[in-house]
Amino acid sequence: MRIVVAHSFYRIPGGEDRYVRQQVELLSRDHTVRLEERVNAALREGPATAAGMVRHPHERTRIRQAIREFQPDVVHIHNPYPSFGPEAHLAANAAGVPLVMTAHNFRLRCPNGLTFTEGATCTRCVRGRYDHAVRHACFPTLSQRTAYAAALWIHRFVLRLEEHVDLYVAPSGFVRRRLVEWGIPVERTMVVRNFTVPPAVAPPLGDRGLYLGRLSAEKGVSTLLEALRLAGDPPFDIVGGGPQEVQLRSEAASLGLRRVRFVGPIAAAEVPGAIADARYLVVPSVWDENAPLAALEAMGAGRPVVASDAGGLPELVADGRGVLVPPGSAAALADAVEAYADDVAAAAVDGRRARDFVVAESSSGTHLARLEAAYAVAIELRRRRPPRGPR
Repeated sequence: MRIVVAHSFYRIPGGEDRYVRQQVELLSRDHTVRLEERVNAALREGPATAAGMVRHPHERTRIRQAIREFQPDVVHIHNPYPSFGPEAHLAANAAGVPLVMTAHNFRLRCPNGLTFTEGATCTRCVRGRYDHAVRHACFPTLSQRTAYAAALWIHRFVLRLEEHVDLYVAPSGFVRRRLVEWGIPVERTMVVRNFTVPPAVAPPLGDRGLYLGRLSAEKGVSTLLEALRLAGDPPFDIVGGGPQEVQLRSEAASLGLRRVRFVGPIAAAEVPGAIADARYLVVPSVWDENAPLAALEAMGAGRPVVASDAGGLPELVADGRGVLVPPGSAAALADAVEAYADDVAAAAVDGRRARDFVVAESSSGTHLARLEAAYAVAIELRRRRPPRGPR
């Protein structure tokens, strides 16, 4: 097949960015792939970027030319914002090319993609009242809030971009159910779990706990720090960067955590080494986390996961592959952390179950086969659809 993958890489790289590059590499083994990548860090915040999220003449020309030159069998969109705006959707529709989109987050209904703001779960915008995103602190600045609220309202109700997507891929059953709740026909959704390539042999368990991800409010790292205090300050690495980094470092010092190391952001090539040093991974999110790549990578290396019982996380951590705790509960999180910190044998047993799950459900071969099946479904759905004029 000939496949165009379109993705706007985030200003602060994360698991979604790593996954897209890995997906392109995987698909390229058996198919011809063209990555249309944009880098959000290259954009300046201001009226031009905001306007480009609604319609972007330069991007329209660029992506339509790419599709004409490459003649893909399918276009697969990951993150279109803000660089592509609506243009990748509209270009695929204008060319009559089947369109697949992976729902890595909740931006189909929520401007910040998290359904979380001001420290709590939020569904105010789900029915289309995007003025809530302007009035609440969904983004750091008023200009960002206004740009995303306006653009998503136009995409949803004027351009009706959802109608251009033939198939939505959900990395978890939880997200698929959410899409169906929002009115996406179930036959236009499919679960394709993220994947990882586990080491041939799981490295010996380390002696440290590990958090690997963005340092922002919805990730629950403040709760994790309090849990580490309650657990007696076990050895722990916090890997990643984000808007809360300075605050979290201060909190750790105030809590007297002497064995917590803030490593900062690391390159993708360094992730396996960070996991190899760990005994267990903690995902303390207080939002409905989808299917974090960090969890799969740790599980593939034989590390159990302590995770919040929310979103798609239970699908990964169930059946003895780790421990689930109520979101935001420092006491429950401390108990789980303490158990693995004190009992390497228990961590090893749960880690083997975690690795077995990844090998069976999230290997590269399984992922490739499910992607190919998704593309076949999208092609058939597009063939059955009545023609639609370009917008």
